[in-house]
Amino acid sequence: MSGERWMVVEPLDTIIIRDGRAFDAGANSQARAVLPSPSTIAGAVGAAYGARPGAGRDRAARGSVLPERVQGPFVVSPAGEGRWETHWPLPLDVVTVRNRLRRLEPDPDPVQGACTDLSGQVGALLSDEEDCEPGQGWWDSEALTSYLRDGEVDGEPSVFWAEGDPYVPWKVERRVGLARTPERLAAEGMLYAAEHLRLAGGHGLAARCIGGPRDRSLADMVNFGGRGRRAQVHEPKQVLMPKSADTFPKGRMLLYLATPAVFPGGDWKPVLPGAELVTAAVGPPQVVTTVTASAGKVQGGLLMWAVPAGTVYYLEFADEDAARQAAEQLYDRPLEQAEDWLRTAGFGFAFAGRWSS
Repeated sequence: MSGERWMVVEPLDTIIIRDGRAFDAGANSQARAVLPSPSTIAGAVGAAYGARPGAGRDRAARGSVLPERVQGPFVVSPAGEGRWETHWPLPLDVVTVRNRLRRLEPDPDPVQGACTDLSGQVGALLSDEEDCEPGQGWWDSEALTSYLRDGEVDGEPSVFWAEGDPYVPWKVERRVGLARTPERLAAEGMLYAAEHLRLAGGHGLAARCIGGPRDRSLADMVNFGGRGRRAQVHEPKQVLMPKSADTFPKGRMLLYLATPAVFPGGDWKPVLPGAELVTAAVGPPQVVTTVTASAGKVQGGLLMWAVPAGTVYYLEFADEDAARQAAEQLYDRPLEQAEDWLRTAGFGFAFAGRWSS
């Protein structure tokens, strides 16, 4: 009744998951789409287990009719023989210098650091290159492992499209529509555009299910991606995941955020006992919306501002043992979140790496 079980959701059509920004045909006529959030994949897991919508927020249901907790979503592609390769957004401390990737060096001196309008003061991530730009692309599990364990940055993203552009696991398709009146007639002047995401061929989204009924058969198909779209459910033999660092000289640990996080109090910094934040590379906030579908209606909608995946934190602990103990807990225990159901739904999953300066 306990243990680990993997599940992959492979969309059979485009997916359209709005980013939460206001949208009204004729006023703000562009609806933007984003990759599914942890709560979206957790809902798909619940559906595959046959649980009622919204059951993941019920403590009594977790571990009995659906997993105790879910980690994901992780972008995956088939690797043959029942294996799936994971893909990860470039860490935000990786930049492009003359078309090559380079990792920024941290400056731990808070006096010379960057003071933010969020709270506190942290050191800066420094570059001596004038043409430094944010890195773009995704890494596979091997490339991210090298980054976490050895501090190595591959000169290029590890996978490319045939055209030579950096690998991105989806394409954006824009569709034009026309709003209708309650009488189902075309509303004059109410054209709108909506973004759809089409995952690359064979790609899917993986979830690691921990605890709960392992002997329950999963549904072959689930609704996924909005408006009755369907997705195929796979049970992989293996999902290739990055390996965190296992040594942390001088108690220094790098934290790579693998899924969005909603930290307590709306803060941008993680809560990790015994850790002191030295510096960070944080992306723009990600808007996460959640709703629960029931009897053809949606209810219980929430809008949250999350720290995006790819964010990197440089931390210092009292010694190497303290850092190692904190790192060992990350694989099974996500970072503390604003609410308990966010933690069990997959928010705040992170990998530990090494850093030095």
